[in-house]
Amino acid sequence: MSIETTPASTPDPEWDKLVAGLADTADSPLLQKADDAPVNRPDLLGDMPLTPEWVRTPAGWRTRATVGKVNRVRAFRRWVRRQSTEHGHSAQVFRGMRRSFLWIQGTEGVQVATARREVQQAQADYKSAKWGHDKKLIPGKEKEKRRVAMEKAFAGSVTAMGKYKTAQKDARTKRGVRGALAAAAVAVPEGAGIYLIGGTGGVIATGSALLALALIGRRTMGGEVYTDRDAKIGNGDRMTDDMIDRAFRDAGIIKADQAVVFRSPVIQDGRAWLVHLEVTGGVEVADVQKKTGPLASALGVPRHQMDIRHEGREDHLSLWVSMTDPFGRTVPNPLIGTSDKVNAWRDGLPLGFDKRGSIVLATISDYSLLVGGTTRSGKGMAVANILVGAMLDPRIRVRLFDGKGTGEYVGIAEALDTFVRRNPQRLLQFLKVLVGELERRTEILVDLGVSKATEELLEQLGGIELVIVDELATYTVKGGLNGQCAEEIVELLAQIAAVGAAVGIVLVLATQYPKVDVVPSRLRGNCAARWAMRVDSTTASNVILGDGAADDGYNARKIENSKSTRGRGMLTTPDTGFIDSRSLFVDVENGDLRKAAKAGTMLRQAIGRLPKHCPDPIEDQLKADTGISMVAGGPTGKGTAVQAESEPTILDRIVKAVTATGRGEATRGEVFAYLATVDERYERGDTESDAQYGSRAGKLLSADLDADEVELKAVKVSTADGGEGRGFKLAALHAAL
Repeated sequence: MSIETTPASTPDPEWDKLVAGLADTADSPLLQKADDAPVNRPDLLGDMPLTPEWVRTPAGWRTRATVGKVNRVRAFRRWVRRQSTEHGHSAQVFRGMRRSFLWIQGTEGVQVATARREVQQAQADYKSAKWGHDKKLIPGKEKEKRRVAMEKAFAGSVTAMGKYKTAQKDARTKRGVRGALAAAAVAVPEGAGIYLIGGTGGVIATGSALLALALIGRRTMGGEVYTDRDAKIGNGDRMTDDMIDRAFRDAGIIKADQAVVFRSPVIQDGRAWLVHLEVTGGVEVADVQKKTGPLASALGVPRHQMDIRHEGREDHLSLWVSMTDPFGRTVPNPLIGTSDKVNAWRDGLPLGFDKRGSIVLATISDYSLLVGGTTRSGKGMAVANILVGAMLDPRIRVRLFDGKGTGEYVGIAEALDTFVRRNPQRLLQFLKVLVGELERRTEILVDLGVSKATEELLEQLGGIELVIVDELATYTVKGGLNGQCAEEIVELLAQIAAVGAAVGIVLVLATQYPKVDVVPSRLRGNCAARWAMRVDSTTASNVILGDGAADDGYNARKIENSKSTRGRGMLTTPDTGFIDSRSLFVDVENGDLRKAAKAGTMLRQAIGRLPKHCPDPIEDQLKADTGISMVAGGPTGKGTAVQAESEPTILDRIVKAVTATGRGEATRGEVFAYLATVDERYERGDTESDAQYGSRAGKLLSADLDADEVELKAVKVSTADGGEGRGFKLAALHAAL
């Protein structure tokens, strides 16, 4: 918080008017009493020349007292914050004591060490000379020469020892003097304080000594002096008003003639700091959001740990800064394990969570969703969250087109109203029929005189159609598997995305190849909700989020490539605006999708909308057009649009049993043994004798042949060991087919 004052050199007409004609009235009091209220008078003596007039009123003094109290509290908080750093007073006192000790120790140690080294060298020279002199069998002249060298070395050793002792004595003397001075600087004030005032004086003297030591150690070992500019949230410091003002200026958001006004005090919101601000000087919230990166840098935190939100006026915002990574955890989808019905139209489906830990909901009502991201970025998890929620709203018909073609969704095929894997031609046929359904619904709304569907009209329209296309590139890139379908598929998808949500038809499109040829602008522009996971380029990010999104600070390329960031992305919907988010966790490998599908099956069965067991105009039309329905994965249940093989008849199975013997014939016992492998009714009981089993199996076979209206009698055939028995010949079987 800051208080703006008018510079002394600036003319003040109001002040000039007040003091006009009063300059000579020296005896006028500063404050005179009227009947019941103080009257303010000019400050003729100039005691308070820079204090505005209103401050010298009772209300003004109360305001100054309030401001002073706030500033004292904040100053105390800053003091507490710095105590844990190398600028804290305890650290300063410790450095002061260390520096005082170093001063007492002085530099005499260098002279002492030098003298010690000279003594060691002189003694080594003397020992060497003495060893050379004491050798035997040395001629007389050489012996004398070595004796002289030995005596000279001895004299040098004695001299060096004398210098060493002198250096030691000088060092002790000087250190003693400095030590006495340092001790006197502490002891004299301490003794005087105790003598003059008592215990209180001793405490004051001790505090003075500590203050002196703190002043000596004020600079760190690197020479830095404490300043609030050093405080950053990333360094563990508390958020303060001074820190925010400095950060806004360092980031280039505000200039000298602009300011940050605090609409609330800084509060701690869990493991984050939160404050509500107003920015003056024509700065808008959008301008601040564009500077998210520089502002985060000024506060010492990564960009994704900061959240800036618009609050009403264009210059009002909330600044939220986390002390830790808000996306450094996984949050399970809250719908996993529940069988309760949800309302996707009104309440929305949980998709992810934002920086502040709030669950992000997406309504399946009035917009379509585009999801994009590279491999292993979390795109599939986004689709899984949508499927989990959609299963629990029985009004939703889920139609899934899997462009990857893997078996990921085969396990939930029974709960899907349409399931097709890697078949662009089938998607094209489906979209043509869906456009017809769109037109039918539109006519209903026209007859009712309304512009878009409401929740009350859903049943009359036929429920919600949720069309999920996982891996859009399989269907929208020309050539290859798509043939000539791509352009037509794109046009139909764009048409449905543009107006489908208004009649209860919602698209969810996902791709790991966010390129212009995969997601044309006419398709992207009709998807009001977009979610960009990690991508490889700024262009790819803009393909999903829209042109210019990266320039506004939303660039999915900047998301780190690591396992801990999977599911992180930048989301924009009509409900949320642009936000950073991370998808909720769905453990697909451990059956979370299957659990949701099972719960969805029960909910749909309860209201008579279970796939395969209720009317489906779209799939019924496709079956009439193509001969194949893809309800619950189609004839094979695996999303393959082919006719299923017809169930083999009892005669077909007997033919296989006879053919398997390789003799062209088989006994009744051999036929019964084969039939037991494909039909449990022919299995032999544990307590049945040969006669009992043969009689029962024979009657069962006759009944099956009669049911298929086949006349077949057993004849004499050869057994495998060359004997004879009753059975069937292959030629007779072929004749009966």
